[in-house]
Amino acid sequence: MKILLSSLLFASLCTLSSWSVSSGTFVVTQSDHVFVREGETVNITCCWTGKFERFRVYWLKNQTEIRSDYFNQPNASLKKEEKKCSFLNISNVRPEDSGTYTCKVTVEIPSLTEAKGNGTVITVNDTGNNWQGAQDSLDPGNPTKPTNVIISLAVVVPLLLVTLVCYCTLRRKQGTNFKLILKHQRLNKNISLLLCFCLSKKTRCI
Repeated sequence: MKILLSSLLFASLCTLSSWSVSSGTFVVTQSDHVFVREGETVNITCCWTGKFERFRVYWLKNQTEIRSDYFNQPNASLKKEEKKCSFLNISNVRPEDSGTYTCKVTVEIPSLTEAKGNGTVITVNDTGNNWQGAQDSLDPGNPTKPTNVIISLAVVVPLLLVTLVCYCTLRRKQGTNFKLILKHQRLNKNISLLLCFCLSKKTRCI
Protein backbone atom coordinates (compact mmCIF):
# COMPACT_ATOMS: atom_id res chain seq x y z
CA MET A 1 0.00 0.00 0.00
CA LYS A 2 2.82 2.40 0.89
CA ILE A 3 4.57 1.57 -2.38
CA LEU A 4 1.38 2.36 -4.33
CA LEU A 5 0.91 5.70 -2.54
CA SER A 6 4.55 6.59 -3.12
CA SER A 7 4.22 5.78 -6.81
CA LEU A 8 1.09 7.93 -7.14
CA LEU A 9 2.75 10.81 -5.32
CA PHE A 10 5.83 10.58 -7.52
CA ALA A 11 3.70 10.53 -10.67
CA SER A 12 1.76 13.59 -9.48
CA LEU A 13 4.95 15.49 -8.76
CA CYS A 14 6.32 14.64 -12.20
CA THR A 15 3.10 15.81 -13.85
CA LEU A 16 3.10 19.11 -11.93
CA SER A 17 6.75 19.66 -12.68
CA SER A 18 6.20 19.03 -16.38
CA TRP A 19 3.19 21.43 -16.47
CA SER A 20 5.03 24.19 -14.67
CA VAL A 21 7.59 24.22 -17.45
CA SER A 22 4.90 24.28 -20.12
CA SER A 23 2.93 27.01 -18.36
CA GLY A 24 6.04 29.16 -18.43
CA THR A 25 5.64 29.38 -22.22
CA PHE A 26 1.90 30.09 -22.04
CA VAL A 27 1.76 33.62 -23.43
CA VAL A 28 -1.24 35.61 -24.69
CA THR A 29 -0.71 38.42 -27.19
CA GLN A 30 -3.21 40.88 -28.70
CA SER A 31 -3.50 43.36 -31.55
CA ASP A 32 -2.12 46.87 -31.21
CA HIS A 33 -4.43 49.79 -30.41
CA VAL A 34 -6.89 50.61 -33.18
CA PHE A 35 -8.44 53.89 -34.37
CA VAL A 36 -11.43 53.64 -36.72
CA ARG A 37 -14.13 55.88 -38.10
CA GLU A 38 -17.75 55.37 -37.19
CA GLY A 39 -19.41 52.80 -39.45
CA GLU A 40 -16.22 50.91 -40.30
CA THR A 41 -15.32 47.33 -39.38
CA VAL A 42 -12.58 46.45 -36.91
CA ASN A 43 -10.99 43.04 -36.36
CA ILE A 44 -8.69 42.34 -33.41
CA THR A 45 -6.84 39.14 -32.61
CA CYS A 46 -5.85 37.21 -29.52
CA CYS A 47 -3.14 34.55 -29.91
CA TRP A 48 -1.62 32.16 -27.42
CA THR A 49 1.14 29.55 -27.36
CA GLY A 50 0.79 26.00 -26.13
CA LYS A 51 -1.55 23.10 -26.81
CA PHE A 52 -4.23 22.19 -24.27
CA GLU A 53 -6.95 19.57 -24.06
CA ARG A 54 -9.75 21.80 -22.83
CA PHE A 55 -9.82 25.57 -22.43
CA ARG A 56 -11.95 28.69 -22.85
CA VAL A 57 -11.24 32.04 -24.47
CA TYR A 58 -13.00 35.06 -22.99
CA TRP A 59 -13.30 38.50 -24.56
CA LEU A 60 -13.80 41.33 -22.08
CA LYS A 61 -14.75 44.92 -22.80
CA ASN A 62 -13.70 47.21 -19.94
CA GLN A 63 -13.50 44.10 -17.71
CA THR A 64 -17.04 42.96 -18.67
CA GLU A 65 -17.38 39.64 -20.50
CA ILE A 66 -18.88 40.01 -23.98
CA ARG A 67 -17.97 36.66 -25.55
CA SER A 68 -16.81 33.17 -24.56
CA ASP A 69 -15.43 30.41 -26.80
CA TYR A 70 -15.06 26.80 -25.64
CA PHE A 71 -12.39 24.44 -27.01
CA ASN A 72 -12.18 20.69 -26.35
CA GLN A 73 -9.25 18.79 -27.89
CA PRO A 74 -8.92 15.36 -26.22
CA ASN A 75 -5.95 14.33 -28.35
CA ALA A 76 -3.88 17.44 -27.61
CA SER A 77 -0.33 16.85 -26.42
CA LEU A 78 1.38 19.09 -23.88
CA LYS A 79 4.74 18.39 -25.48
CA LYS A 80 3.76 20.00 -28.76
CA GLU A 81 3.62 23.78 -28.66
CA GLU A 82 1.80 25.78 -31.29
CA LYS A 83 0.22 29.17 -31.66
CA LYS A 84 -3.52 29.58 -31.99
CA CYS A 85 -5.69 32.68 -32.26
CA SER A 86 -9.18 33.94 -31.59
CA PHE A 87 -10.68 36.80 -33.57
CA LEU A 88 -13.13 39.47 -32.47
CA ASN A 89 -14.92 41.20 -35.34
CA ILE A 90 -17.00 44.34 -34.80
CA SER A 91 -18.85 45.66 -37.85
CA ASN A 92 -20.51 49.06 -38.25
CA VAL A 93 -18.74 50.37 -35.15
CA ARG A 94 -20.21 53.19 -33.08
CA PRO A 95 -18.58 55.59 -30.59
CA GLU A 96 -20.01 53.49 -27.75
CA ASP A 97 -17.89 50.57 -29.01
CA SER A 98 -14.77 52.44 -27.89
CA GLY A 99 -13.01 50.81 -24.96
CA THR A 100 -10.34 48.36 -23.84
CA TYR A 101 -10.83 44.81 -25.13
CA THR A 102 -8.95 42.15 -23.19
CA CYS A 103 -8.52 38.50 -24.12
CA LYS A 104 -8.31 35.91 -21.33
CA VAL A 105 -7.44 32.25 -21.91
CA THR A 106 -8.44 29.83 -19.14
CA VAL A 107 -7.07 26.28 -19.34
CA GLU A 108 -9.15 23.58 -17.62
CA ILE A 109 -7.28 20.42 -18.64
CA PRO A 110 -4.57 19.30 -17.96
CA SER A 111 -4.40 21.86 -15.14
CA LEU A 112 -6.40 24.95 -14.22
CA THR A 113 -4.50 28.10 -15.15
CA GLU A 114 -5.12 31.29 -17.09
CA ALA A 115 -3.36 34.17 -18.80
CA LYS A 116 -4.46 37.56 -20.13
CA GLY A 117 -3.36 39.77 -22.95
CA ASN A 118 -2.34 43.39 -22.45
CA GLY A 119 -5.60 44.61 -23.97
CA THR A 120 -6.44 46.35 -27.23
CA VAL A 121 -7.83 49.89 -27.08
CA ILE A 122 -10.41 50.65 -29.77
CA THR A 123 -11.23 54.32 -30.37
CA VAL A 124 -14.14 55.21 -32.66
CA ASN A 125 -14.34 58.76 -34.04
CA ASP A 126 -17.07 60.28 -36.19
CA THR A 127 -14.92 63.18 -37.49
CA GLY A 128 -12.10 62.68 -39.96
CA ASN A 129 -9.91 65.42 -38.44
CA ASN A 130 -10.22 63.99 -34.94
CA TRP A 131 -9.48 60.53 -36.28
CA GLN A 132 -6.33 61.70 -38.04
CA GLY A 133 -5.19 63.61 -34.97
CA ALA A 134 -5.77 60.57 -32.78
CA GLN A 135 -3.71 58.42 -35.13
CA ASP A 136 -0.85 60.91 -35.11
CA SER A 137 -0.83 61.05 -31.32
CA LEU A 138 -0.86 57.25 -31.08
CA ASP A 139 2.06 56.62 -33.44
CA PRO A 140 5.23 58.10 -31.92
CA GLY A 141 7.16 57.32 -35.10
CA ASN A 142 4.81 59.26 -37.37
CA PRO A 143 7.00 61.86 -39.14
CA THR A 144 4.05 64.20 -39.83
CA LYS A 145 3.62 65.07 -36.17
CA PRO A 146 6.97 66.86 -35.60
CA THR A 147 6.77 68.34 -39.10
CA ASN A 148 3.41 69.92 -38.34
CA VAL A 149 4.74 71.35 -35.09
CA ILE A 150 7.76 72.88 -36.82
CA ILE A 151 5.60 74.41 -39.56
CA SER A 152 3.22 75.87 -36.98
CA LEU A 153 6.09 77.41 -35.03
CA ALA A 154 7.63 78.79 -38.22
CA VAL A 155 4.37 80.60 -39.00
CA VAL A 156 3.36 81.73 -35.51
CA VAL A 157 6.71 83.03 -34.24
CA PRO A 158 7.28 85.58 -37.08
CA LEU A 159 3.70 86.81 -36.72
CA LEU A 160 4.24 87.38 -33.01
CA LEU A 161 7.48 89.26 -33.68
CA VAL A 162 5.83 91.49 -36.31
CA THR A 163 2.94 92.21 -33.95
CA LEU A 164 5.34 93.12 -31.15
CA VAL A 165 7.37 95.46 -33.39
CA CYS A 166 4.22 97.21 -34.65
CA TYR A 167 2.97 97.66 -31.10
CA CYS A 168 6.26 99.14 -29.89
CA THR A 169 6.44 101.48 -32.91
CA LEU A 170 2.88 102.68 -32.35
CA ARG A 171 3.52 103.32 -28.68
CA ARG A 172 6.66 105.27 -29.53
CA LYS A 173 4.81 107.42 -32.07
CA GLN A 174 2.02 108.08 -29.61
CA GLY A 175 4.58 109.18 -27.01
CA THR A 176 6.29 111.50 -29.52
CA ASN A 177 2.99 113.08 -30.58
CA PHE A 178 2.04 113.67 -26.96
CA LYS A 179 5.34 115.43 -26.28
CA LEU A 180 4.88 117.65 -29.36
CA ILE A 181 1.40 118.65 -28.18
CA LEU A 182 2.74 119.61 -24.76
CA LYS A 183 5.52 121.69 -26.32
CA HIS A 184 3.01 123.42 -28.61
CA GLN A 185 0.72 124.27 -25.70
CA ARG A 186 3.61 125.66 -23.64
CA LEU A 187 4.79 127.76 -26.59
CA ASN A 188 1.32 129.23 -27.12
CA LYS A 189 1.08 130.09 -23.45
CA ASN A 190 4.45 131.81 -23.45
CA ILE A 191 3.52 133.84 -26.53
CA SER A 192 0.25 134.94 -24.93
CA LEU A 193 2.03 136.06 -21.78
CA LEU A 194 4.60 137.96 -23.80
CA LEU A 195 1.94 139.78 -25.83
CA CYS A 196 0.03 140.69 -22.71
CA PHE A 197 3.14 142.12 -21.12
CA CYS A 198 4.13 144.13 -24.17
CA LEU A 199 0.76 145.67 -25.09
CA SER A 200 -0.56 146.80 -21.79
CA LYS A 201 -0.95 145.79 -18.24
CA LYS A 202 -4.69 146.39 -18.60
CA THR A 203 -5.01 143.76 -21.27
CA ARG A 204 -6.59 140.62 -20.03
CA CYS A 205 -4.51 137.69 -20.98
CA ILE A 206 -6.00 134.32 -21.68
